Amino acid sequence: MTLRYFGTDGIRGVALQPPLTLEEATRWGAAWAQVARENGVRRLVVGWDPRTSSGPLAEAFVLGVGQGLKVSLLGLAPTPAVAWTVARLSAEGPKTWGLMISASHNPPEDNGLKGFNERGEKLEEHEEQAIEAAFEATPEPTTVSMPPDRLDLAPYLTHLGGVDLPAEFGLVVDCAHGATAEAARELFRGGRITWVGVPADGPRINVGVGSTHLDALKAAVVAERAHLGVAFDGDGDRCLLVDGAGREIDGDQMLWLMVQDRLACGDPPPGVVGTLMTNGGLEQVLNEAGIPFVRTAVGDKYLLREMGQRGWDLAAEASGHVIQKRVGPSGDGLATALAILRALLHRPETTRWDWTFRPWPQRLVNVKARSRKDLKICAALGEAMRAVESRWGHGVRQVVRWSGTEPKLRLMVEAREPAWVDQALAELEAAARRDLDLA
Repeated sequence: MTLRYFGTDGIRGVALQPPLTLEEATRWGAAWAQVARENGVRRLVVGWDPRTSSGPLAEAFVLGVGQGLKVSLLGLAPTPAVAWTVARLSAEGPKTWGLMISASHNPPEDNGLKGFNERGEKLEEHEEQAIEAAFEATPEPTTVSMPPDRLDLAPYLTHLGGVDLPAEFGLVVDCAHGATAEAARELFRGGRITWVGVPADGPRINVGVGSTHLDALKAAVVAERAHLGVAFDGDGDRCLLVDGAGREIDGDQMLWLMVQDRLACGDPPPGVVGTLMTNGGLEQVLNEAGIPFVRTAVGDKYLLREMGQRGWDLAAEASGHVIQKRVGPSGDGLATALAILRALLHRPETTRWDWTFRPWPQRLVNVKARSRKDLKICAALGEAMRAVESRWGHGVRQVVRWSGTEPKLRLMVEAREPAWVDQALAELEAAARRDLDLA
């Protein structure tokens, strides 16, 4: 069964338009409650980001839940706080699910519904399918709701612990006018802190600020002569960094710093999980350090699934989603930033900023075709890929896949040497053009 409403990160769209009108939010609440009860759930934790539509959507959703579940409002909170709270409450008492109302890094006019299971992880696909089926079968419900209770964000913040910076340490923190704007002020202390993207403000969330718009952070870091800049996205489940020279530091580099810190502390991670898009340079330095590494499809649910199967506790995407299972069940921008700052402060000042790996050069080419063709029967392309692998072995990485939305074949090559990238891509593209019916 194909999902109609759920995407890789919940249900997302323009707020107050289908499928996120207030009437539909009430139906979603009823559907969510029905499937939750069928799975033995008795409690639902609800949080939201500061978008102007979040409050009304939350009210409508809770109305739909009715008396089917006990509802606990975490209120304005980062997405990871909802995930962590759900896992804690499930461990302490009745089985609990969570809902976050947010569109993450999307613009203010968007919103979405993100669901979490009792482990604080994204709902499984079969659970999303069941919710969609219940939604389709549910007319606008007329219910009487139980008054929700209120939860405090303090236990989550206490769990994260915060960091006290040395007086001379310059830090710029960009909260994207989003869900981290209040929490971050309690967690980052001391030093010379400059704040960008505060306060929480629905009409300005992610507008020219945050992890998808780093120019404001780069300018502030350079202007303040800060050592580091941190940018969160609107719901706080990821972050990116900017160094003192205004250069971007992505999730791959952050993961490598965390690994080095654990190695220095005598606590090596049993292994690390990345995705198909993780830079080959990270894989190289992890292998040299004796740390096992595996790749999954892009998406935190795939990372979590692989971590669970292997019993590993560290994973990341270059986009800034970093999962530390010791800290929480999901990607957490605040937890990531705190781990980075602690790791930096553990290092001697003389080598504090000498820790990044050299990324492998990477290029992507799109070949547009009239229609998709099974890659297994693309003989010329297959031969070219085998030739590239035979010539350079592990020194080159190839990713060949169709776009998920249009008949474009994406050819990505990454290699230790730039010349290898150019030569391999030229060979792959020429082969693909021989195999495909070009547009």
